[in-house]
Amino acid sequence: MNDFSLSNKVRAGYGIGDFAICLYWSGVGLYLLYFYTDVVGISPFLAGWIYALGIAWDAITDPFMGYLAERTRTKMGSYRPYMFYGSFPLAFSFALLFWAPPFEGNLLFLFLLAVNIFHRSCFTIVSVPYSSLTARMTDESDERTKLTTARMIGASFGTLAMSALGFPLIAWYGQGNEALGFVFLGGISGLIAVIILGVTIKSVRERKFEFNKEKLPSFNKVAKSVANNYPFWIVFCSILILGATAIMFNKNLIYFVKYSLNMHDYQGLILGVLGATAFISIPFWSFLALKIGKKNAWLFSMGILFAGLIVFYLYPISNISELLVILGFIGLGNGATGILFWSMLPDTIEYGEWKTGIRTESSLYGFMTFAQKGAIAIAALALGWALTVIEFVPNTIQSVETLMNLKLIMVWVPIVGILISFALICFYPIDSNYHKQLIKEINERN
Repeated sequence: MNDFSLSNKVRAGYGIGDFAICLYWSGVGLYLLYFYTDVVGISPFLAGWIYALGIAWDAITDPFMGYLAERTRTKMGSYRPYMFYGSFPLAFSFALLFWAPPFEGNLLFLFLLAVNIFHRSCFTIVSVPYSSLTARMTDESDERTKLTTARMIGASFGTLAMSALGFPLIAWYGQGNEALGFVFLGGISGLIAVIILGVTIKSVRERKFEFNKEKLPSFNKVAKSVANNYPFWIVFCSILILGATAIMFNKNLIYFVKYSLNMHDYQGLILGVLGATAFISIPFWSFLALKIGKKNAWLFSMGILFAGLIVFYLYPISNISELLVILGFIGLGNGATGILFWSMLPDTIEYGEWKTGIRTESSLYGFMTFAQKGAIAIAALALGWALTVIEFVPNTIQSVETLMNLKLIMVWVPIVGILISFALICFYPIDSNYHKQLIKEINERN
């Protein structure tokens, strides 16, 4: 394999694909539980279980999708066929996901669960190959950082679009009927995603790899290669712990704003500022990673997140301006994790190939997303349990003790994750020069 420099047009074409991916991901993350409880009318307990089981299924299927995709060889490549043919059922499943069926009892629960699993399966078919394209498009570390920057910009735009326009679209098309509005939200989002994924598929190219079925490693050899890839495990554990603990802040922020600060009318502005600052900071983190290295940029971002959460916990917030400033600071730190993680992960692929002689692209991505989504499912269930323990009851006045415990959970659990992530990344060995040496030795060996 040789260095492969990409044009800005190709980077943009790849990056916009994550706009489509994040329409689905953010739509589920932002609205699905609300849709289940307030539109369909099931209990939060059942809604939580459907959500957790759906994402757990998603996690289970990801590694198998990765294993299948990297063994696929067509004229379109290994990954793009799945993105193209999978985009249509994915769009349909998203509209179906937000349809309130005229069922009751066990039939309603089973239908919602089945549709959720159907959507998650379609999402896996498209998202795992898309994520794997980074390593297949180029083997140059700095180029991957630029490619990942484009992807994170697309992802941030997708998240912001779904956050800012979701409820306005529901209100506009529903005209007082939220159930109808949600169907339109799902249908319109799916249509836009199909078009955008088509642009990505047309814009990118996969580097050619010789296909010899007999030389493809077995599943056991792939698993052994991943097991011996210790830089991967450092990045893996860092993002897994960080993401799972961050849920306690992200999911509880709406409750804290509504019940503790009495600023429920500003929810859109508050979530928008948190997301917008993360988005605006992406070029900064990309530049910093190129200048001081991905590892040092990660450590710096953890320091910002730690400081932001400490201020959030200790400072007596009394008005919207103070809250927005603090959340903007936290958003700055949040902006680093996506771009740094998704640019560090491909570098570990070359380490694994150098170490074991086995190249595991999509399998590694699939395993990563398996663990990530599994952690989200567990964290979601843990969050529901924690809210029950502190005696949180929706749509009622919360006790002082409940609000104190809510703030305790949403700050100190993520801080523990930040500290663990910081400690782990200190042992990450791959920098730009080390990665270039890996590529050189792999090329000489081949």
